[in-house]
Amino acid sequence: MTRKLRLVASGDYLHTLGRDAPRDLGFDAFDDGPFDLRMLPSAPQSDAVPAAELAGADGLVMLGQYLPEASVAPLAETLSFVARAGVGVDKIDIDALTRHGVLLFNVPEALTEGTAAGALALMLAAGRRMVAMDALTRAGRWDERQFHRGREIYGKTLGVIGPGRIGAELIRLVAPFRMRALAYSPRLTDARAARIGAAAVSLDTLLRESHFVTICAPLTEETRGMIGAREIAAMRRDAVLVNVGRGPIVDQRALTEALRECRIHGAGFDVFETQPFDPFDPLARLDTAILSPHAICDTYELRRDVLREIVRQLGAFLNGERPAGILNPSVWDDARFQAKRARALRVP
Repeated sequence: MTRKLRLVASGDYLHTLGRDAPRDLGFDAFDDGPFDLRMLPSAPQSDAVPAAELAGADGLVMLGQYLPEASVAPLAETLSFVARAGVGVDKIDIDALTRHGVLLFNVPEALTEGTAAGALALMLAAGRRMVAMDALTRAGRWDERQFHRGREIYGKTLGVIGPGRIGAELIRLVAPFRMRALAYSPRLTDARAARIGAAAVSLDTLLRESHFVTICAPLTEETRGMIGAREIAAMRRDAVLVNVGRGPIVDQRALTEALRECRIHGAGFDVFETQPFDPFDPLARLDTAILSPHAICDTYELRRDVLREIVRQLGAFLNGERPAGILNPSVWDDARFQAKRARALRVP
């Protein structure tokens, strides 16, 4: 019988617990398996995971902190894998993990439905100007509601930038609203777009024709700054821009100016150029924007689903199988990784 895998969970888990206990967010999934799990001391997501806290661990369960080479290099002889409890890995130095023989995998399927539903929520809330409506109601300014009239979603055009798992699920969700779906990705084919119920178009066409533009793309060198002043100027005046991808894809200053000058109808953002979001940012003063602290998909159900999927992938690891979602597959055949994996699974 193999010994238990020694796991640590990044400190931002404790930092973001609120009134909940770890088991409320799904950590009880580790109770019945061959795992020895330790929660790292509370730390914000703006911090890097400290190398000293990883000493003796076979694997790291990573929420949303930074993982630079300085955190990994001192543990290169013992750390076998990093399990990213989510999708995005722009805060993780993947090249460093690969150089040091540390396997990285994520669990994209577990976040698909929650993020797509969150994107739809932002579309509806921004289209209906719910920030302004809420403020008017609370302030007793009932008769000003006619100055904040919303936009309908039925029968309109949805444009999805980055029609991967989340974008495809969003297109499926809006079908009852009789929306026409357009999709853009540099390598999107007509056949792939048709399979998810969309038409593949250029970015300019998508921006020009869509009533709701939703960004579901990851942050890459191709997507960084993709939506700037020129692109926002190409959008319809009655359009809503939603971003559940990554903040630096959009020029936040250009977006703020467009909203201030009523050149687009509204916006819904779960991600920002700089995080945490600055409460003194001019965007925060606009009631045509609804803002979420990178948590639009953060439900109890999603947290549990993500950790259960990680446990399932670790079961594959224990059985000598490759976990799904590996992001640096060359590591699997690396002799250093295989040696660490063998030590991690040795009989006590």
